[in-house]
Amino acid sequence: MSVQHTTAGWSDALTAALTEAAGDAALVNAARRLIATGSAGPLNVNQGFATTKFPQIDGRVARPRLNVTTLSAQEWDRIEDTITARPDAVDVAGTSAVSDQLADPAHTGGIPLVPASHDIAHTCTCTPEAATSACAHSVALGLLLADRLRTAPAPLFTLRGRPHQHLKKRLRTKDGGSEPRPATAPTPGPVAAHVASPQPVRPAPPTAPIPDPVDLDLTSALPVLNRQLPAPPAPLPDAAVLEALAADAAHRAGTLLDGHEPPLCPDTGSDLARFISLPHGAAFRQAAVDHLGLDIVGMGHLQLAYTHGGPGGAAAYLERFAVDHDLLAHAQAQIQPLRPAATASIECEDNWLTDAAAGIQLRYGPDARWYPYRAPYGTWQPVPGPSADPAQAYRAGRTAGRPQRRPQ
Repeated sequence: MSVQHTTAGWSDALTAALTEAAGDAALVNAARRLIATGSAGPLNVNQGFATTKFPQIDGRVARPRLNVTTLSAQEWDRIEDTITARPDAVDVAGTSAVSDQLADPAHTGGIPLVPASHDIAHTCTCTPEAATSACAHSVALGLLLADRLRTAPAPLFTLRGRPHQHLKKRLRTKDGGSEPRPATAPTPGPVAAHVASPQPVRPAPPTAPIPDPVDLDLTSALPVLNRQLPAPPAPLPDAAVLEALAADAAHRAGTLLDGHEPPLCPDTGSDLARFISLPHGAAFRQAAVDHLGLDIVGMGHLQLAYTHGGPGGAAAYLERFAVDHDLLAHAQAQIQPLRPAATASIECEDNWLTDAAAGIQLRYGPDARWYPYRAPYGTWQPVPGPSADPAQAYRAGRTAGRPQRRPQ
């Protein structure tokens, strides 16, 4: 008989910690009255802090911030090791509805996921005093977050320093799902042009004597070579690889002759995505999979990312990098009018902006464009419509989620 898991315990535990941290029942009651007005802006959850905004009577906007101590990488590793060792790990933690069994530190390696009162600090812009202490706005922010955790506790993982997606990936690996392939020596392929793989050194063939000069007929037709060339000596790639590299160079030259600039790939991964999308590179797909350490699903998503966004799209799929908080804040403001659940939380991590309630994620690429993603099967995958305008990219993400009309 399966156990029915619940999630409300997360909300209760965080509410208790917030109440203790505030230390004033009247302040907590004022925060609840503020929530009841429905005037709160979107709830943004980041690593180590959450934010929102409230309009004030004088026309100004109060911007509270809830700061929470994040867990170290070693603590997170211990938590994940403990969870993944459970036989029912997928049931209790495999979706965003994480079981509140894990709110008990006994089930997370002795490390509490819910912050204690001493892990919580408040700031707000409403008054100078609130810049370093709790106010009704900052306590209301915490209670709003606690209410979100009642049905979807996953944002708590981001708040404490490591998004829930990391744990989900480990659980998929454990179950033999979309697990990364073990690192193996890459098969001979165009990858050798980027990373030289060690090969046994062969003795050099004996040097043939130089033939005597002959008269060449350069005017009449000569037959083409009709036999296979000998294998190139080590450490050169094999003949198939050299032919593919020559075909790739010819393709680039043809692109230039046609008056177009070949795509500039910022890294090896995006260049491999470009190469295997071409006819002469398709045969080396498995070599690219091994080199990048992706699984089959991941390689398919990488090719989609390149198809929809070129090298920038591939780079945004493969690499995460930190961006300025103001850039993320501007993007949030731009997409806010388009969100179907305006008060649902938004998670920010590195260059990722995730609206889990809408099922849309935007990733900021090295080419200053936003790339839309959706997760119809639980894993974020790229969809068409990258744009320098985050609102336009968000619209593309929503459009991609709509069912396609069949022609009459």
